[in-house]
Amino acid sequence: MRIYFSKYGGLLLFLLILTLGTGIYFLHGKHNKLAEKTETVKVLGTQGLIYYLTLEIAGNLGFFQEQKLRVEATTRATEEALIPALLSDQADIVLVDLEKAIYARAENKPVVIFARLTAKNDTFLIGRPNNVSFSWLNLKGKAIIADSPESQETVLLENILRKNNLALYREVTLFTNIPASLREEVFLVGTGDFMLAAEPVVSLLENEGAGKIIAPLGQEGGNFPAQVFVTKIKFAQEHPQVLLRFTKAIYQTQFWLKSSSPATITPLLSPTFYQQQKINRQDLSKILNRYLGQNIWADNPFIKPEQYDYFIHLLMESKEIARPVAYKKIIKFFL
Repeated sequence: MRIYFSKYGGLLLFLLILTLGTGIYFLHGKHNKLAEKTETVKVLGTQGLIYYLTLEIAGNLGFFQEQKLRVEATTRATEEALIPALLSDQADIVLVDLEKAIYARAENKPVVIFARLTAKNDTFLIGRPNNVSFSWLNLKGKAIIADSPESQETVLLENILRKNNLALYREVTLFTNIPASLREEVFLVGTGDFMLAAEPVVSLLENEGAGKIIAPLGQEGGNFPAQVFVTKIKFAQEHPQVLLRFTKAIYQTQFWLKSSSPATITPLLSPTFYQQQKINRQDLSKILNRYLGQNIWADNPFIKPEQYDYFIHLLMESKEIARPVAYKKIIKFFL
């Protein structure tokens, strides 16, 4: 028996096959999604506000759950402890300042960056309350409580001072040997004319009438991946799907934050968050206005070579690295 198709019959048969094929494809994809088991990923950071904010927002909006991830977020007292913790398998992922990852890779430690969180440094130059007007040239003859010499904040500050033709340590004094835990107290008792600080310390100083924002370092220092997510090369090789799913959740969070306001963000955070950070909703609203206004969070997790190279240039200028760490040696994307 022969079966004859009209020209419309052939078209109908093609559409039927296409529909069945598409249905099977989507059913298969849905089955695979359902079959994905929930993975536990251990994430480590410092007690900084950006770290807590991002992970809590992503968790409370269900972005990690959507990606079948159970994120166990913990902290260390200092950032110096994060890469060693990663290398000793105490964490799968760490959030660190970019230079920490670069220093580790320069020493041939087996780590890679797979996503950025922020597009700018979130530190501020803080002055005394009676500081009325400011220009960078006003720092001549002054003393600043800075971070350690190899830190991102101090490297940025040195670059800004050079651009303003101020001689480091001759025309401007930098205190770079005061432990982080003591800087606020030392500033409060009168040491230094200015201090580098991040939130929530900035808001606490403002609330006490002990300091005021003079200039945001991020605005002056330019765009680069200031804070990045890092993992071990071995973990990246063995669990690329986990890193892909984690990156997707971070991307969703960054996208959501860009179209949000303090009024939509603050209700998402638990009472524990406010207790940990020692701030209230009013303080957080002010902080979020600053972060969102300065575009601290990156638009996406990707790192452009020119942004990475810009920061490498700053590290070379400050003589913190002997030679550049190549972009391809340290950065690997999974999205």
